[in-house]
Amino acid sequence: MQLAKDHEAEINKLPENYHGYFPDEPELISAENWIESYRTDKNIITVDVRSEDEFLEDHLPGAINFPILNNSERDEVGFLYKQVSPQAALFLALKTADGKADKISSFCAGLKAKEIFVYCWRGGGRSSAACHYFSQHGIKCTKIIEGYKSYRHQIYKLFYENPTSLNFVVLSGLTGCGKTQIIEDLTDKVPVFDIEKAAGHASSLFGHIRFEVKTDDIPQNQLQFENRLFEQIISVKKSALPFITESESKRISKFNIPDRLYERLLESPVIEVRSDIIKRVERIRAEYFSDGIERAYQTVERSEFLKKVLGHEKTAELLSMLKAGKIDEFCEWFLKEYYDKRYATKFNNIIATIEHNDLIKASDEIVKTINDLRHSI
Repeated sequence: MQLAKDHEAEINKLPENYHGYFPDEPELISAENWIESYRTDKNIITVDVRSEDEFLEDHLPGAINFPILNNSERDEVGFLYKQVSPQAALFLALKTADGKADKISSFCAGLKAKEIFVYCWRGGGRSSAACHYFSQHGIKCTKIIEGYKSYRHQIYKLFYENPTSLNFVVLSGLTGCGKTQIIEDLTDKVPVFDIEKAAGHASSLFGHIRFEVKTDDIPQNQLQFENRLFEQIISVKKSALPFITESESKRISKFNIPDRLYERLLESPVIEVRSDIIKRVERIRAEYFSDGIERAYQTVERSEFLKKVLGHEKTAELLSMLKAGKIDEFCEWFLKEYYDKRYATKFNNIIATIEHNDLIKASDEIVKTINDLRHSI
């Protein structure tokens, strides 16, 4: 408030918004065209100039963060906008950005390219200001029209409104039959849509373990989950081949597969994968117990749902198995008595059944099936 009084004359000379304020408005690009640029070259540099918290909530794939206004500065500017005037807010924003000359210079010097894409929440004042300051250091900026909001709209249109441009072949099969390993093996051979990877969870009681062991990069909200799914799609060059994906429940961990997208998955052709119980036990053991029994033990011990379904006596018996090191016995019981009974699903649209303990051969058969199918999808 005091700032507005102290600089009233200067503030009154400013426009109500940034339009026309900066003499060097950058080139513009739509979110759709940015997506095509990213599809062509994953190494493009995209700078998100929103605050730290906005960036952490979600951001464009591969973007780096340079807050032209940090969290507290954004709050102060927003307060002035609402309580005093748009001109007062613009004055404070410009004054704050001017005070970051050294940071801006250092940031620009560290960029690996002299041509970058820039965006903020909706392609407004923050991205225009950032482009102005960056250009003073020889950086050619292209501003994404309507910023993150427009990119997010592309996700919404595809997943919630009209996913018919997406074609899938779904791998089904009992837990431990090797679907996840097949998906991983197929990644460099055909387009893959890895829902579990996007969720950071394998959609089962022990589904968190594989990802906790391998990475701490787990999505924190629905926006990030959908963005990671979308990134998988735009990371693949357009192809006549369908995406290979794994059959999933609509809810995976704390995330929901968007309704229309899930409907599209359900109506897709299915390849059933089968494997014998010995190999299934081996795979589950490798996935859940690669770093010992502790994670699985804690999962069983803390699961009120499991105690409700199995009873306290059976749950205690399973914990005793783990304590005694009877991991194969534990895995086999869970496969036969828990997973197979709860998750066995019958599909009407099965186009092939692959029976292989050798997952490389299974992958090769799946690729052949997809290539045979490509002209009919």
